[in-house]
Amino acid sequence: MCNLGQRFGAILFCLLCVLSVKADGEIYFGIYQGTGTLSSYGTKKAETYDIALHLTDPTLVGMEVRGIRIPVNSNAKNAQEYKGWLSKELTLVDKVMTPDIVSVEVTPNGKWAEARFSEPYTIQEGGFYAGYSFKVTSLDASNDVDPNRTPVMTIATENPDGLLIHTSRTYQKWVGIANQGSPALVVLIGGDRVKANAAMLVAPDNLYTNIGKSISTTLTLVNHGTEAIKNIEYEIEVADKKETKQLTKSLSGGYYGRSTTFSATIPAVSEAGSYPAKFRITKVNGVENEDPLAETETPVVYLSELPLHKPLIEEYTGTWCQYCPKYLAGMEQLSDKNGDDYVGVAYHTLDEMSFTPSAYLPADPSGLPAAFIDRIAAFSPLDGQSDWEKRRNIIAPANISVVGEWINEEKTQIKATSTTTFIRDFSNSPYRIGYILIANDVHYAEWKQSNAFSGNAATGNSYFDYFVTAPYNIYDYHYNEVVLAQSAQYGAGLEESLPVNLQENIPYEYSYVFDISEHELFPYVTRTYTVDGVIYKETADVVDKNKLEVIAVLINTETGEVVNCNKGHVTNADGIIEVQSTKFKVQGYYDLSGRKVEKPRKGIYIRNGKKVIK
Repeated sequence: MCNLGQRFGAILFCLLCVLSVKADGEIYFGIYQGTGTLSSYGTKKAETYDIALHLTDPTLVGMEVRGIRIPVNSNAKNAQEYKGWLSKELTLVDKVMTPDIVSVEVTPNGKWAEARFSEPYTIQEGGFYAGYSFKVTSLDASNDVDPNRTPVMTIATENPDGLLIHTSRTYQKWVGIANQGSPALVVLIGGDRVKANAAMLVAPDNLYTNIGKSISTTLTLVNHGTEAIKNIEYEIEVADKKETKQLTKSLSGGYYGRSTTFSATIPAVSEAGSYPAKFRITKVNGVENEDPLAETETPVVYLSELPLHKPLIEEYTGTWCQYCPKYLAGMEQLSDKNGDDYVGVAYHTLDEMSFTPSAYLPADPSGLPAAFIDRIAAFSPLDGQSDWEKRRNIIAPANISVVGEWINEEKTQIKATSTTTFIRDFSNSPYRIGYILIANDVHYAEWKQSNAFSGNAATGNSYFDYFVTAPYNIYDYHYNEVVLAQSAQYGAGLEESLPVNLQENIPYEYSYVFDISEHELFPYVTRTYTVDGVIYKETADVVDKNKLEVIAVLINTETGEVVNCNKGHVTNADGIIEVQSTKFKVQGYYDLSGRKVEKPRKGIYIRNGKKVIK
């Protein structure tokens, strides 16, 4: 239907029309793509709602927005006065949303409210907002299931903006609500660029492989056409090699941007270097691809040697934490199994080994024990070998090494020096380096580790079963990988540690100095008392300075991800390590008759039949 109006007394135009049928050369676009279950959300108040979706797909620039389709909660009968709109900015005038492109009244018809704009809007660079407004006139506050309390329909899918919402009472400024899905509204796109059989490929950035070896990657097939895709023909070209392949793949049409993935193989190249790999869809459904974005490319780096990626495992623990022994066992197991490829640290909280308030650590978990891998995912050390291996197999953007050395006779200052070499150029690089100082074999006779696993059934895992056979309070436990200091709060990278523009195969060296002259563990004060007005301190050496390590962490500051790290022993300036074995793992002690001893005292003991300790 059409409502006729008059502009400036002369021009007749159609304010809106129902979108029940799309014309040729039209397609829907939005985060919602026609499938999935919609959910309802609301403030549970009678008020005015404004809901928005930020549409930023650069491939739409130059196309026309011809209408809007709004989901409604058809059971919310008191949701009235619907308007659909487009706007470049989310602007409030006297607390009322004021669109700056177009706004039309919409009458809901069942579960949708649909409208065509009188004049299409041509999409510009930078994107635009599509949205709608309505008013809930009243609701039953005593009825938790009254549909008028939750009139907004959303789809559960990822959206960096969250649910963009403004209301007259609850959200008096525009906010993005996380974990509530995305608005399920869509816009109607039209124009000469909307075709029947059109598709593009998206390739991942920064692919790496060895020279002479092909590389398997995942490509994303995106449907930009009105017709469903049944099959495609595509080309892969790198260096002087071009391959054409056919693929049978089912992908529905009708919604711009529907996508699926498939595996593809990029040919090998015999000489090292960075090569642009070109991906091109030549045919869709047996006819020439009509998408103007049919071709894309991404760099592929062929290397004589791939960088070694060492994942960083960060454990959060405390002597008071009765369930933390499970993670202590897991960290020891990972260390033994993976050797020098393993890099782990332990942040102690609220015990004698805590070095900084927990708010300044890289993470602030809600409870202990906790652990994270490369600062991007929670991690369970005892059964985490496969997750560790997956991260280990990710190619890092750079090799990194680190050495530590005492730089004064008092052994209170340690210089950590890292060398980082990138495998390709990076302009405006997000990478920075942070440093961590850790100690192994930290112990004191009167410290006790709480152990909730005492007396449990044995599991057959020797690392965990140590705690099964140990008492609830374990005295003089020897802790490894204890964090003594970090180079910046939150474990952040140092701003000056790497240049902004990085060049391939250039070693970048940087140093950071740890000062432990006032560290509470060097030595550990066990008791303070006063005699005749004189203050005395009893101390104990709980940290062996011959068992310190420095860790260099390469961080992507845009994502917070650790992309590589490495560790090195702290040595004298002449490079001599005074004690070769810097790790001491308590898994069980035995006397010379082979009897297990829970708490070694003075004398000679055997640890796991491997090492004699005096």
